[in-house]
Amino acid sequence: MITIMRNRLTTSLATIAVTSVTLLGGAGVAAAQPLPSFIPQHLIPAHLVPQVDGLVSQVRAALPPEVWAGVGSSEMAYQDVAGRAVAGGLREGIIREIDSYRIANGRGALAPNPELDREAQAWADRLAARDEVVHNTALLGRGYGENIVAAGIHCGAVCLVDLWKNSPGHNENLLDPGYRSAGMGIAHSGNGKVFVVHNFAY
Repeated sequence: MITIMRNRLTTSLATIAVTSVTLLGGAGVAAAQPLPSFIPQHLIPAHLVPQVDGLVSQVRAALPPEVWAGVGSSEMAYQDVAGRAVAGGLREGIIREIDSYRIANGRGALAPNPELDREAQAWADRLAARDEVVHNTALLGRGYGENIVAAGIHCGAVCLVDLWKNSPGHNENLLDPGYRSAGMGIAHSGNGKVFVVHNFAY
C-alpha cells in the first residue's frame, strides 16, 4: 500500500513537471539526430558532436516543425515522426521504446492489456477534448500506475518516451519491476497537441 501511494504521488508530481515543460515549449530531449546541414560539421571537434547533437535535439523539441524548417533544415520534424508510417504508427513506436528500455534495464516487456487500453483511450480522448492534463484518480485508486504526457505533434515516439525517462516519477513507472501489463491511449487536440496516457498494471 505504501508503494502504491508513493507511486501515485511521484507520478502526479512528475506529470505536472513534464506537462509544464512540454506545453510551454521546453526542454524535452529527443534521440540524437544527424546534425542539420546548416551546422558546419567539419568545424565541430569529434568529442563535442554528442553535446551538439543533444542541443540540436532540445531545440527541435522546443520548436514547431515549420519554425525549424525556417532556420535552414530540410527535416521538418523528428525522424521518429517521419518514420511512423514505416514503423507501424505512434502507438507501436511508444510500446517498442518502453519495452526496449525495460529490457535494457533488466525488466520484462509489458503484456498488452485490452481493458487498460480502453480506459487509457477514453481518458486520452477526454484530456484532448478539454486540453488539460489531469490524472484518472479512479484508476489510480484501484492501484494502477499512470504516465501522461502532452506535447506538440512534432514530438514522436522517441521524444515522448524520452520525456518520461527524464522525469523521475514517470521513469519510476517505466522501470517498475512489478508491472506486468500496460494499456495506452493516444488522442489529438484541435490545437495541435498529442496526448498520451499509458497505464500500468501489476
